[in-house]
Amino acid sequence: MLKIRDATELDLPAILDIYNEQILNGTATFHTVPQLPEERAKWLQDLRAENYPCIVAEMVDETSGSTRTVGWCNLWHFKERPAYDGSAELSLYVHQDFRGKGIGERLLHSLLDETRKQGDRFHTIIASVTTENERTIKFWQKQGFELRGTLREVGRKFGRWLDVSYFQLFV
Repeated sequence: MLKIRDATELDLPAILDIYNEQILNGTATFHTVPQLPEERAKWLQDLRAENYPCIVAEMVDETSGSTRTVGWCNLWHFKERPAYDGSAELSLYVHQDFRGKGIGERLLHSLLDETRKQGDRFHTIIASVTTENERTIKFWQKQGFELRGTLREVGRKFGRWLDVSYFQLFV
């Protein structure tokens, strides 16, 4: 059974593992050095301090009751200047063994529900995606995000320049 809930400090090791896998092997993030536990702890603390939502997907074994955090999703500043306060950038990561099972969609819908509970705080949400991540691009489009533009060769990872597309959804 899949449960979506607010992230806690107990989720940080799983969040760190999921994120570091993408740092080392993917282009979903432009971090190039694996994060340390203290960095992820500060990240969650900063999200909470500014009341940005961060949720996790937790698999619950119905027989044993054991749990495993298999994905996470959060909002953060799109840009730091005050005029951008109604805009947020979305991050969504699912453990590599659980991709393609609808977990990302469940996380996204729960996060959008959470943003709507905050009234007019969030006007629009932006997702940035490297153009080589075709599966992710299709995911955002399926969820109603619209392509707003592509910046060519703005990030360098694994010895090559990468293009980044921006997708937008109004809430």
